[in-house]
Amino acid sequence: MTTTIATAVVALLREKKFLEAQKQWFAEDAINQEPEAYQQKSVSGLKAMMQKEKNFLSIIKQWNHFQVSDPLIAKDHFSIHMVTDVTLVNDQRVAIDEIIVYEVNDQKITKEQFFYL
Repeated sequence: MTTTIATAVVALLREKKFLEAQKQWFAEDAINQEPEAYQQKSVSGLKAMMQKEKNFLSIIKQWNHFQVSDPLIAKDHFSIHMVTDVTLVNDQRVAIDEIIVYEVNDQKITKEQFFYL
C-alpha cells in the first residue's frame, strides 16, 4: 500500500496539486513537522496542514523551477527529494532543496517531516 500511496502522491506533487494530494492521501489527524529553524511552525491535523499550504501557495508569484524525485520506499515510510525555486509576490526569490519523509498507517499518510536549511 505504501508504494501505491507514494506513487500517487508524487504524481500529484509533480502537477503542483498539493492540496489534492493532502485531501486524498493524508489522515485527518496527520502531523506536519518542519525543521526547527523554519519560520513557520509544525502543525497537526489535515485542516491546519491544508491552510498552511494554501497560505504558502497564495504568496507565490512565479514558479522558476520545481522538481520531485521518484519515491524511495521502506515498508511504512517513503521519502522524496523536492527542489522548489519560486519568486514570491514581494519579488523575493526562495529556493528550497529538501528531503520529505512520509509515514503511512491505515492507508493514509499520518506524518510528513521536512529536512532542509
